[in-house]
Amino acid sequence: MRKIVIFFLLILLELHSVAQIDQSILLIARNSGTKQLADSSNIRIFGFANSLSSQPNVPGPTLTMNEGDSIKIHLWNVSQGAPHTIHLHGLDVDQQNDGVPHLSFDVAHQDHGFYYFKAPHAGTYLYHCHVASTVHVQAGMYGLIIVKPPDGSNTTWSGGYSFDTELSLFMSEIDTTWHTDSVLLHPHDTSMTVHIVSIPDYNPQFFLVNGYSDQQIIENQIELNTDQNKISYLRLANIGYYGNRVIIPSQLNARIVSSDGRPLPQLEYSDTIYVYPGERYGVIVDPQSDFSDSIRIEYLNMNNLLVKGVEKVAVNVGVVGLPDFENKHITIQVFPNPFKDRLYIKMIINKSSKVQINIKDVNGKLVQQVAEKKYTPGEYKLSIENNALIKGTYFITVFTNKKELIIKKIIKQ
Repeated sequence: MRKIVIFFLLILLELHSVAQIDQSILLIARNSGTKQLADSSNIRIFGFANSLSSQPNVPGPTLTMNEGDSIKIHLWNVSQGAPHTIHLHGLDVDQQNDGVPHLSFDVAHQDHGFYYFKAPHAGTYLYHCHVASTVHVQAGMYGLIIVKPPDGSNTTWSGGYSFDTELSLFMSEIDTTWHTDSVLLHPHDTSMTVHIVSIPDYNPQFFLVNGYSDQQIIENQIELNTDQNKISYLRLANIGYYGNRVIIPSQLNARIVSSDGRPLPQLEYSDTIYVYPGERYGVIVDPQSDFSDSIRIEYLNMNNLLVKGVEKVAVNVGVVGLPDFENKHITIQVFPNPFKDRLYIKMIINKSSKVQINIKDVNGKLVQQVAEKKYTPGEYKLSIENNALIKGTYFITVFTNKKELIIKKIIKQ
């Protein structure tokens, strides 16, 4: 009788713990994804998606929660290959829910696993698969975790620094030779939790920020847009196998305030931050004047600290990412500004329209034109090469249905 009572008490306790869950997150592990790289080639990836109808992306979905929230992560493995886990990198959770397979559990194909925890201290964290993690992380099975203060405010942590905007810069790399079936579909013993896999030398050809490189960074508008005297919070995280040297423009007055999800005992003023694999930093920036520049990210070979790749993230202070023109029929945004060899135009068309784009010099002379085209409702991104333009000031004019909508000053650097 006593055993029966204890059994039912345990069931009630489990039901009560589930009832306290504030947020339930579904992550579906898949090995059937593809990713387009900056050179337009496609590679195979593993990754996480939020639904069966969604393909995995690199990185996986960002998980956002408030400190103190009760979280349940439901991992469903449909990868038809090796088992997977969710390792909560940097979070203070118990061993059973930490996602290291031989210390907790792994999730086999068509199986389900559940991770329960209370969101700890506000900060920036990571998650990734910890089965054959060297291969599975490179394959794309990782994502960012952002824990906000208990009230969800734009504050670094309770009693911390308030900010107006935030930007996450999540760094990694891709070596395409690691994305072939011979590496990704490694043989494994399903009865073992530790997998021994042979891997080739690591020589990445693509260096990623939030999953993108080169012109993809501009096309996906990964940039810091703010105004002077506005405070922004940069979340820097590295899940790659190279180190990152992040060089921030001095005009941003960068202050490092946190490391690996915890406040630093004192502010560190520096415009150069080294972020090594698995590390995260929180940086407050506070520009005092208008300017355009970029955050430079150097990717360092950990064996010799040589720079093997460079990516740049645009910084626009006083040139914020608001629509350059907006009415009920069309929204237009031009970026970056200033620009170098390529200009991008994002258009949201709400009503079928004919659109023509002209670029004129300061004397009103037409120097470049995009032919008129009819657009149906939808979102469009235009890429305009400007190699022939000399440095200087120009004006861009957009016409719809032969009517002038906007004249905007743009600067070629």
